[in-house]
Amino acid sequence: MPRPEAAALLGVPATATPAEVQRAYLRAARTTHPDLLPDSDEAGRRSAAEAFDRLTRARDVLLEPAPPAPPTASAWAPGADGVQYRRVEGRGIGDSLVVLVLLAFLLIGLVSLQQGLGFGVEAPPAGPAATTAP
Repeated sequence: MPRPEAAALLGVPATATPAEVQRAYLRAARTTHPDLLPDSDEAGRRSAAEAFDRLTRARDVLLEPAPPAPPTASAWAPGADGVQYRRVEGRGIGDSLVVLVLLAFLLIGLVSLQQGLGFGVEAPPAGPAATTAP
């Protein structure tokens, strides 16, 4: 069942929100559900069951998420080699800055650790005897 037909069956616009679709479904189900017609004959209950099934299918069609739109031409950009590459949104200089900041902290930590353990640092000369006069 296409979306426009399902919307017409429930009496809502094709762009109705899920809450509007559910309200319209419940409103229509109160009049067509076969359990609400205990005094009708078998043929009446069967036609009510078919109508209720159509309402349920219409609700399911309208509550399905719409399929994603296909990528537009602006989503693709030619590369230097002539091949079309897809642009990825949300990645830019922000991710690079985070990596650079983390690397800077790592470098500072390594230098501090090196100095704390005494690697690569020469000890200063001890006292006045270490200086010799020519």
